Amino acid sequence: MTESASLFERVKQKPVRLLPDSIFGQILFVLVAGLALLQIANFLVVCGVQKLYVDQMERARIEHVVSYRALFESIPADLRAETLNAAHGNPALAQSLERVTIVRERPDWAAPDPILADSLGALKEALSAGGETPDVLVRGEGSESLLPLHAPTMEVAVALTDGTWLTILFPVEADDRLMVWSQRLFVFLEALVLLVPLVYLLKRVTNPIDRLCGAAEAFGAAPEESPALPEEGPRELRSAANAFNRMRAQIRGHLDERNRMIAALAHDLRTPLTKLQLRLARVEPEKLRDQLVDTAKGMNAILTQGLEFARSLRTEEPMTKIDLPLFLQSLADDYADLGHAVTFACDSAFEENPQKGVLPARPLCLKRCMENLLTNACAYGGSAAMRLTLEKNALVVTVSDRGPRIPEELMEKVFEPYFRVEGSRNRASGGTGLGLPIAKNMAQLNGGTLTLANRPEGGLTVTLRLRLSAAG
Repeated sequence: MTESASLFERVKQKPVRLLPDSIFGQILFVLVAGLALLQIANFLVVCGVQKLYVDQMERARIEHVVSYRALFESIPADLRAETLNAAHGNPALAQSLERVTIVRERPDWAAPDPILADSLGALKEALSAGGETPDVLVRGEGSESLLPLHAPTMEVAVALTDGTWLTILFPVEADDRLMVWSQRLFVFLEALVLLVPLVYLLKRVTNPIDRLCGAAEAFGAAPEESPALPEEGPRELRSAANAFNRMRAQIRGHLDERNRMIAALAHDLRTPLTKLQLRLARVEPEKLRDQLVDTAKGMNAILTQGLEFARSLRTEEPMTKIDLPLFLQSLADDYADLGHAVTFACDSAFEENPQKGVLPARPLCLKRCMENLLTNACAYGGSAAMRLTLEKNALVVTVSDRGPRIPEELMEKVFEPYFRVEGSRNRASGGTGLGLPIAKNMAQLNGGTLTLANRPEGGLTVTLRLRLSAAG
């Protein structure tokens, strides 16, 4: 009972989407729905015309039966067969009388279906107009459709006054079927002819929106490299593209100004700080000197990291194809040679097909990103385990350590410059709060993303996801 209630609540809370999620899908849905309603109305009109045609054919059949019965009643009984045979031999009469026969006994026909029964009632009413109501039989194939394709195939038998029976066959002509299906085919062809140009025009309208979304995403990943957006399409979209380009230019100007300011400050402060370190080396007593030198070294590290952070926001390094498994293995070997507990493993898919591990990247930026991650893992966790896996559209590199966990609410803040987590992962371990922000910027310069997650068994896992479609 509880599980059912919980399921009901989840279903109740989940919003019901009647329209597609994209603008193209929504507009196309509205157009197709409107076109469908139009075609349904058109279809009903065509069927109405066909119904009138069928009714007219039914009336013509009734008139034929009445006329044929009156004709053969006017002919003496002993001459009817001879007259009918003579009519069949006359080219002028043969076509109209070829389906008319005279039989002596009452035909043994079953009761007609409801549609033919209606026709039978109409025949009796028409034949009784002369004051008598002769026996009438009907058989054939009725149309079961609510929207009839054609008048039913029908054979009529009507009794004559001498006891013989006149039978008349009314088949459905091939031309009737062709007319009906040609009308309905025209309805659907009309819908298709209207839909194709509508979809084409709709795509032309929504393509600028797709480009705007792509440009916004590219600008967010690499502001310094994203190109300007073409200002084309409808007036509203041209205005949106123009606003985006102006915003892009302003943001890039602010970023350039910030980078120049950070680089200038770091450069201008480095020289006096170096002089300060040299002078502090002559300070007495030794304990005070060591403290002051350590403080100066810390300040120098902050300046160095700040300069590196400014440089991580942009690069002129071109994209080139690299073998990522070999690249990571070489990096792990370098750290192992320096005495760090760094391991590397990858999926067997890369051994079976080495080309799956090749992707465009900026090697120096990628190396700096991975060095920051490995150094951070070794400093706070004592070891680092790298692993490379293959996803549908990306290569995924994970770096896991056994260090302290980070509160979930601080996972995103650790990527902010100069932010340090209280506890073991702080400046006491030599950090400046710029290692992960630099790594994130370097990842973005490679078209990748960087995320953090706590391990269930303890420690952290940093995930670098590199798109296989990354391009410079």
